[in-house]
Amino acid sequence: MSDTNYDKIIEKENIGNVTLALLTNQDPLSARAPGIFTQLDLINIHKYINFALTLPTSSHDILSWFKISSSANFPLEISHLTNTIQLINSHAKTWDNVEQQVKQQVINLSLTSRNIVQTGNQIVDYINHMPIVQQIANSLDELSAEELRNIRYQNDDQQIATELLSILGFIKDDILNQADKTSKIKNIISDFRVHIIGGNLSNNQEVDSLLFKIKSIYMQLDSTDDTHTESNLIEKISALKHEVMILEKEYKHFVKLSFTGLAGGLIGLIITGGIFGSQAEKVRHRKNGLINQISELNEQINRDRFMKKTILDIQINLQKIEGHFKDARLAIDHLDYMWLVILTEINQSIETFSRIDNAENLLKFIARFKKIITAWVSVQIYADQLVELFDVQLTKSSQV
Repeated sequence: MSDTNYDKIIEKENIGNVTLALLTNQDPLSARAPGIFTQLDLINIHKYINFALTLPTSSHDILSWFKISSSANFPLEISHLTNTIQLINSHAKTWDNVEQQVKQQVINLSLTSRNIVQTGNQIVDYINHMPIVQQIANSLDELSAEELRNIRYQNDDQQIATELLSILGFIKDDILNQADKTSKIKNIISDFRVHIIGGNLSNNQEVDSLLFKIKSIYMQLDSTDDTHTESNLIEKISALKHEVMILEKEYKHFVKLSFTGLAGGLIGLIITGGIFGSQAEKVRHRKNGLINQISELNEQINRDRFMKKTILDIQINLQKIEGHFKDARLAIDHLDYMWLVILTEINQSIETFSRIDNAENLLKFIARFKKIITAWVSVQIYADQLVELFDVQLTKSSQV
């Protein structure tokens, strides 16, 4: 054994019990919240998925949502922005399959553990009714190991043993099936994460990192030249407002009645020095133009703030849920390892049982096999709890 400091050493037949105790947070040394995905994992994932699914999907709608016109002076390639938002939305749509597959995995674990216990108990019961066992039942304490070794299978014993080997084979097939399903759900969880961090999917297809794409967009938005920074835009707005104020004072000179004189006498008409004159029109035109510039700059600030906040929120949430999927993958890895150990155990049981031809070895097999089945009673309890837990988690997380 290596120099690793183990918290505990477990027997192979207890691997299922220990694995499920860890996943349900019932091991005294376990600090992680229960579940393949914990309650917090699912809350954070659902928040992100619900947001990502509301994102616009057409290029036109994305630009409209961000208030970007095709002619606008934009610091990054528009197609890069629209394609990334579309990929974020498409990726979020795959979560439903992940969720359903994980739930089915938990249900399958519960059903399989129940089948193993029931079938295992039937095998033990059949063995106890074999003629060779009935023969020694009343004198077992009086028989030595050598005497037990000399009590051999008869034809009926051999026939029953052959049938029991077939039943053990059914258990093996069930375990192989569950191991295969566990491997597939592990790939599904891994693939969802790979789309976030980039790399090779389970089918060896290489995909780019959504997280990297989002980071690059934010960096480009955050590193625009000084003339487009928010502080610079605010300074421009302040200067324009000051100019508007000067124009308003100047315009007051023109705000007077164009007619002069008494209503019953001669009336003078002032055009050039009033609101109808060209000078007043120039001031009005200039002032309205400045106000439009202020409005556009203010809209740009709000647009940039919204875009940067949205992109940063996506980046933060992708980083957060990537960790959740990494942990869930490791949780599934424990189930994967559990099935590997159990498969080894059942193969050994089949091989051992196939070679038995006397009472001594049969009794040893029964003792060993009972330990395996007894351990799976706890697995069944934990698995049922995991099913109930997952349903509660999904309900609570969807309500947040």
